[in-house]
Amino acid sequence: MTEKLRFNAKDIPLCAKYGFSARKIWVYFKTLILSWVIWDIFIYLGFFASGYDMTARWEQSRLFPLPGALFWKDVIPVVFLIIAVTLIIYVLIRGGLKVSRMTFQQIRGDNFFSGADASRFARGNSAPLIAVPVLLVLVILLALAAGAAAGLLSRIPVAGPILTALLSIPLWGVMLLTVLTALALVLSFQLLPSIIATTGGDTFESVFELFSTMTSQSWRVFLYWLLSLIIMLLGGITFLLFASLAVDMLSFSVALGAGSGGFGAALTSGPRLLAPEVLPFFSGLTTFGQQDSIQAWTGLSGVIAGLSGTAIFLVVASYLFSCCSSSWTLIYLALRFRKDGVDLVDRANLEEQHEFDRLYGNTDTEKQPSDSTANSED
Repeated sequence: MTEKLRFNAKDIPLCAKYGFSARKIWVYFKTLILSWVIWDIFIYLGFFASGYDMTARWEQSRLFPLPGALFWKDVIPVVFLIIAVTLIIYVLIRGGLKVSRMTFQQIRGDNFFSGADASRFARGNSAPLIAVPVLLVLVILLALAAGAAAGLLSRIPVAGPILTALLSIPLWGVMLLTVLTALALVLSFQLLPSIIATTGGDTFESVFELFSTMTSQSWRVFLYWLLSLIIMLLGGITFLLFASLAVDMLSFSVALGAGSGGFGAALTSGPRLLAPEVLPFFSGLTTFGQQDSIQAWTGLSGVIAGLSGTAIFLVVASYLFSCCSSSWTLIYLALRFRKDGVDLVDRANLEEQHEFDRLYGNTDTEKQPSDSTANSED
């Protein structure tokens, strides 16, 4: 059944409901795991290239290394870092495209749209995810190059500074557009997957919708985004609370048979043990009534339990990402209706019906001649 949207701020709280989907959480869970692996590979390659003691680095960072001071003194580690960040951004926005498409289909009433269907859609519509940010970055670089060229022009004796001064107003206008482009680049990481998921648009349409939405609906973008943050915060706290209570119940039930609470301690300490630099004091999960003095399981069992606790933490984080993608889908649907008066849900339904009629014929029009023939025979 199609969701009846109001195309205003009242739709935004629906993101908590649409984000709470096992299929969407699973998509982002895999996305976060892949992002984590990419980070580990390239950052450790950077440490290796900069001559770090890899054994000492592993003891300090384990599965989530942070770039150190020596990391920045060589070009190669920085290049590895840039590659890692670029790949992670792409992986995250591609995951956002899948979840946004699943949310859009769910709003249309298709509750059976699977992760595999979303992956097929992403494979056929991922080009704008790369082309649009690259295009925006190139525009920013060209604008900065124009400023640098004006600086070189000013080196010409006598006439150079005068020419640069004459170009100051046009160059200021170029830089003003560059600021707008930079804002569009930041916004594209959130809004672009929703635009593609709801319109199936190409690169040109995606760029046009990105800039037109940002310029004509800027205050709504900010207010809807702020409201979605509040909803995600409340939903995330609620999900974390229930996840932690489930961990405590599991720990209590295991302790009844094992005679100790070490299993629960190993679960909750997993993120801290795997990422001591990032989470030196935070376990990732809250505990109720569990004493810090309880000795966590050690050895292989402790490692497996820690990995399990980290997986639980990533599920909670995946819910937040799922809520975020769902909220931006709802935000864009509302903004597009406010901007152009277009109901993208109805438009998609009509396009699907037209495509069905083209392939299989309109049963209503086929039935009408047979009815008139029957009447003439009577």
